[in-house]
Amino acid sequence: MKGYQLTIEQKESIQGVEYTPYQFFNCVQNINNVWFTFLSDSDIVAITDSEWSWILDCPLVDYVPPTPPPFPNE
Repeated sequence: MKGYQLTIEQKESIQGVEYTPYQFFNCVQNINNVWFTFLSDSDIVAITDSEWSWILDCPLVDYVPPTPPPFPNE
């Protein structure tokens, strides 16, 4: 899966911000603690001519999720 790689400052500027009345940015960290956001085709259309269009200039790179913590024995 590919996502837009963000700096910490970029992540802080968009985390939780609504870009449509029903959609907001939700950033996640990869296995190396690098921040990412993911956009669908309709999200890209929604932000193309907006104040958040700079996100489309961020590197689009492979996202590797962090390893989940072990579940305790039941």
